[in-house]
Amino acid sequence: MSGEASVLSSQQGMVVTLTLNRPALLNALDSEMAEVLRDAIKTVASNASARVLVLRGNGRSFCGGGDVAAMHAHRHDLPTFIEKTIDPFHACVLGLQRLPMPVIACAHGALAGGGFSLAMACDFVVAARSARFVVAYPKLGAPADGGLSFFLVSRLGSARGLEALTTGGQFTAAEALQLGLINRVADDDDLERATGEWVSQLLALAPQSLRELKGLVAAQSADALEAHLNREKAAFLRCAATPEFAARVAAFADKADKAHKRAG
Repeated sequence: MSGEASVLSSQQGMVVTLTLNRPALLNALDSEMAEVLRDAIKTVASNASARVLVLRGNGRSFCGGGDVAAMHAHRHDLPTFIEKTIDPFHACVLGLQRLPMPVIACAHGALAGGGFSLAMACDFVVAARSARFVVAYPKLGAPADGGLSFFLVSRLGSARGLEALTTGGQFTAAEALQLGLINRVADDDDLERATGEWVSQLLALAPQSLRELKGLVAAQSADALEAHLNREKAAFLRCAATPEFAARVAAFADKADKAHKRAG
């Protein structure tokens, strides 16, 4: 390991930016990264000078989902390993929802599985035109985590939400915008500027009004989301205990390894 932090934090004025920082692995989530992100979100929550949080990813993607290679390495005790990741990951999702300031996801590349969930947990999503939002879980024989089954059903309705979850639905940025999953689409080379423009619009609002609005909207769903995350975790762990899940993880990890060797 390089020793570099898996999540980078910076502040410019009243804007805090958290950057997922495992670019060689498409910012795949493992337990260490989830714990660091959870703690960084807690720090932002107590930062009296912060009025907006931007969440982004280094490298080619925002977040490619869970670290399947790490899952495969712990294949002899998958439920225990996954629980160590899912607990801090769910704390991240709830933490983003309950932050007193708005959160903007600056999304590019692949947002798969948990990466899709993480973006949906933000208040706003600005996406690069080439971004792809991928459910991904069916390939692993898993239901969902990070609240994705909550977010998709609440935003798409039960029929379309369940369809996406069972088919491993993939959405382009344009499709996600049309469906109301994200807020804005920008050309790839204009993503940072478009995100900064929205940040400026939020900062122009009265600070107390902005905090009150975030609190009012979050209060409608945060408690329901917390209960749902507990159900998602239990369902995921039941699936993780099956031979089918272990076999699919192995197949996925093998495919990814071969692709990496070809690319190298």
